[in-house]
Amino acid sequence: MQAIQKQTPDKGLTYVADVPSPQITRPDEVLIRVKAAGICGTDVDIYRSDPQLMTRMKEHLPLITGHEFCGIVEEAGKSVHGLTVGDYVSAEMHIICGVCHNCRTGNGQWCLNTIIRGITGPGIFADHVVLPAAAVIPLPPDLPEEVGAFLDAVGNAVHTVRSVDMVGKDVAILGAGPMGIMATALCRLMGARRVYVTDVQEALLKTAKDEGADAVFNVSDEKQRQEFLSLCKADPRKRGVDAVLELSGHASAYRDAFAAVRMGGEISLLGLPRGEIGVNFSSDVVFKGVTIRGIIGRKIFSTWIEMLALLQGPFLQTARRVVTHKFALKDFEKGFAVKLGGQGLKVVLYPAGV
Repeated sequence: MQAIQKQTPDKGLTYVADVPSPQITRPDEVLIRVKAAGICGTDVDIYRSDPQLMTRMKEHLPLITGHEFCGIVEEAGKSVHGLTVGDYVSAEMHIICGVCHNCRTGNGQWCLNTIIRGITGPGIFADHVVLPAAAVIPLPPDLPEEVGAFLDAVGNAVHTVRSVDMVGKDVAILGAGPMGIMATALCRLMGARRVYVTDVQEALLKTAKDEGADAVFNVSDEKQRQEFLSLCKADPRKRGVDAVLELSGHASAYRDAFAAVRMGGEISLLGLPRGEIGVNFSSDVVFKGVTIRGIIGRKIFSTWIEMLALLQGPFLQTARRVVTHKFALKDFEKGFAVKLGGQGLKVVLYPAGV
């Protein structure tokens, strides 16, 4: 079958036309034909050979990358129940052990033995993938393939927004990429009072405004950055927003998060920071009484239930608008060029062609 591999720690990925097709080897597995797959920010970091990722991946190379997808079940192991050939599905690509303390207490998103497909196990930039049936999620038949292709990212956005009770809150969203755009719409749906969005690209900020942001700020301009922080602190009763959702991963955005939040406020961190953050834990966290949450993946499997329900309503149109580019899998370089060039939002690849 065709596939995209990370073959060495060097920059780039490789298209291979004749990788051996995966086979079911356990009775609890299913074989899925990949219909569509999204390029995630992590995939871009793998393409760039991010040192932290290469440290995790090096013993697994060569490896098929990719972890956002939808597809069709083509074969099911003998012990599989609830899934049949022809089912339209996606999957939770954080494969959990089910027996560690966190799994046994209903917190599989923090599984101590997680295998992340596309990073520490075979991914889905390919014609087929074999997965444990327990990780596979049946999808509504009418869910568009281009949305089914990136439910992993939709789940990240839902998990991040749902980590805070949004009703009546003033919220700052830092980063207007695909998850920031979806988070903007979700905050509106979940009752936020005001939503402020920051980024460094005007086109993304315009999209955030279209999706319901009350105000947007290009923080590459120091004047706009100061305007953002001033607006966050404008209410003398609070002197800061109730919640900050950090979705960019930029060190400067991390600093803005702690500057913008009010005393007793909440910060949810999804973006993976690079560089010196420069947060003073005494003044910025302890004395402010700030609650900080690290967001990893999705709650398994409650986030999936929530996001599939949300996609049955108006949020579906936001998710569809997030998809800006489509390419055949064999033309993956064009898709990565879009992401590396900071163009558009979500790129979707199709093994069978667009």
